[in-house]
Amino acid sequence: MPAAPLGKSTLFGCPISGEVAPVSQCPDPTFAQEILGPGVVIFPEGCELFAPADARVEFALSTKHALGLGTAEGVKFLIHVGMDTNKLEGHGFRLFVQTGDQVKRGDKLLEFDPQVMAKHHCNLDTPLVFCNCGTGWKMELLKTGLLPAGEEFLRLTALPAPRQAP
Repeated sequence: MPAAPLGKSTLFGCPISGEVAPVSQCPDPTFAQEILGPGVVIFPEGCELFAPADARVEFALSTKHALGLGTAEGVKFLIHVGMDTNKLEGHGFRLFVQTGDQVKRGDKLLEFDPQVMAKHHCNLDTPLVFCNCGTGWKMELLKTGLLPAGEEFLRLTALPAPRQAP
């Protein structure tokens, strides 16, 4: 059951400048098949990642390429910068947050060096997925295509619980 009041919506800003598409277009099948949850994939044009919503940093991997965040409404989401970027063991990444930090929408979370990524043949496709919103929430992708970081592009709305049969 969602923690947010029914009908309450949360708007998300694009976390990184780039081309936004449904997560089904992610080259990694784990993300494309929504195994980790529904969401989007961003094909970055920028190299700075920003908080898409007010949230708490739930975790930052030691390899610095992925962050888990949670909103006050109970929405948990993962931002995963690139594919195979874990093999860099943090090289080329700079974190600006740590686990437990409260962030506001638009705060810088991390940056990466695209030259390091290219040198190591890392794909920069960046999924943003909602880990606990497969049911009880409606996800609306408001905009796709080339977007600047910060532009509102996605809305999550808490849905009523299914009615129980008498």
